[in-house]
Amino acid sequence: MEDAVAQAVGGSTQSHIPGRVLVVSPPVTPPGPDVTAELERYRRWLAEADVRRLRAPGPRGALRIALVVLAHTARAAHLCRLVESIVAQPYRDWVLVATVSKADGEATRAALKTAQTRLRLVPVAELAPEPEQVSAGLGEALDTGAHAVMIIGPDDVLGPGALATLALALDLGADVVYADEDRIDDDGSMCDPRMKPDWSPDLLLCTDYVGRPVALTRRILEACGGVRVDAGPVWEYDLLLRASEHARRIDHVSDVLLHRGTLVSRGESPGAGRARATQDALRHTLGRRGEEGRVERGALADVFHVRRQIPGDPLVSVIVPFHDGAPFLRNCVESLLRTTSGNRVEVLLVDNRSTEPETFALIDRLSARPAIRIIEDHRPFNWSAINNAAARQVEGDVLLFLNDDVEARHEGWITAMLEHAMRAEVGAVGARLLYPSGELQHAGVVIGLGGAAGHVLRGLPGDRPGYLAQAVTTRECSAVTGACMMSRRTCFDEMGGFSEDLDLDLNDIDYCLRLAKSGYRTVFTPLAELVHHESPTRGTSGNIASIRSFLGLWEAALRAGDPYLNRHLTRLDCSCSLRRDDEERRWDAWRSILETSPDA
Repeated sequence: MEDAVAQAVGGSTQSHIPGRVLVVSPPVTPPGPDVTAELERYRRWLAEADVRRLRAPGPRGALRIALVVLAHTARAAHLCRLVESIVAQPYRDWVLVATVSKADGEATRAALKTAQTRLRLVPVAELAPEPEQVSAGLGEALDTGAHAVMIIGPDDVLGPGALATLALALDLGADVVYADEDRIDDDGSMCDPRMKPDWSPDLLLCTDYVGRPVALTRRILEACGGVRVDAGPVWEYDLLLRASEHARRIDHVSDVLLHRGTLVSRGESPGAGRARATQDALRHTLGRRGEEGRVERGALADVFHVRRQIPGDPLVSVIVPFHDGAPFLRNCVESLLRTTSGNRVEVLLVDNRSTEPETFALIDRLSARPAIRIIEDHRPFNWSAINNAAARQVEGDVLLFLNDDVEARHEGWITAMLEHAMRAEVGAVGARLLYPSGELQHAGVVIGLGGAAGHVLRGLPGDRPGYLAQAVTTRECSAVTGACMMSRRTCFDEMGGFSEDLDLDLNDIDYCLRLAKSGYRTVFTPLAELVHHESPTRGTSGNIASIRSFLGLWEAALRAGDPYLNRHLTRLDCSCSLRRDDEERRWDAWRSILETSPDA
């Protein structure tokens, strides 16, 4: 695990034990501003990125891309701006398919004529539902012989070299390719950069993080049947959900290739009608995929949660190693029993060389509880070995590894984790952990963050969603913390448990990375929220010997970058700010210091 259980200390404030203060610690430091708050620097970076992109090599062959736009819904000035950005593309194998109605004025048609011979007009009824209009445009786009189709808003703007960049990804075999985006504010400046993670299907079921631009191949559009006319205002999201079910490969281009004209076009203020349509689209998705479950509203207007039905009634074996620290253990166990009444749970407490009378008195009381069993493990502290040995002594279908300094305050958290842990494609599930003072402690681990691995957005006020709503969305991560990690026994056995060579730190991260290498996902769910009485001053992954061993196994993965944190965002800290120019040098310097440091 990242932090040795035997050394756990409290975070701040009081526990639920009346009159008892577990520990007092310094205030949690919030993360610095993210990329959306450093706009001057972002705009300079964007200008430089646009230049670099224009110099980059294009695709090997010629792939026609058809761009579909609902032209009659736009103001002429915005439409002219869009068409100019398309015509200016160095990549020339494109065609613009625009829907027009009889009511459109001469200014609209004049703006479109800039595209000249590459323009196809599709007449539509002025009051026809938007999905019908798009469907007509897609039909015309495919009739042009296009290899791929891209739907674009009438007030969007393509970045320089965008089409060549997307065409290259398609040429290399992608069925669906998406890229990053930002927004054009009222004075024409770029703002609100959305630097997205690589393909994250669980996140897509939670919110339409993909947005635009998206290019879909002819094969995919034909396989999924194009636009579902009764999808209403979320037809674009619904199309992407269905397309993803037929795609062999979905690529993400980490470049800002499109600038949105309005917030409304991205659904950031969806309203009740759009929310209902989103829930309907997700219910359709569950039905197509043969999954039983329901769809709930999330913490934000455009965030939803798919609550899958748990097959059977699995037994959850909760494994809690401890070394003294009776106040923590009492708090942990009492909160656990108080919040798991609807689940089949057995609790195995593993005493690793405790010596304090208060601990022994607590053990005597806890051992009388029918759901609790206590064993002793006298070996020198090795988190991996202790948990591996304990896992062999429990009967559950599902294993839940829990720190003795974790406190559950709400019912339903084990159910929220089980909904994912019982999925065949998922190997590990992590929870949303807060410091006692309310700040975010864990919402998924990013490899390479701060060195070996770190918690994204650590220290964020608990009522804030964080950059791209990462603190409140269900999503894939490279790893989750072993302070509260659930895994099916079959996966745990297949991996051979935790690596006992990583005795103190990073064994949980290594476990998740090995799961990924074997084709399993690691999922973070914000619906399982607990309090972790961990000192915010201790940081993550501090044992030098463990870090060296971990790097010996995973350095190539760390250098390649975490797929779930955009490569243009910093890994020097947890802020999600723009990457610094000297990051590679600083990481190499850290690596060199690590080699020459004595073991801790």
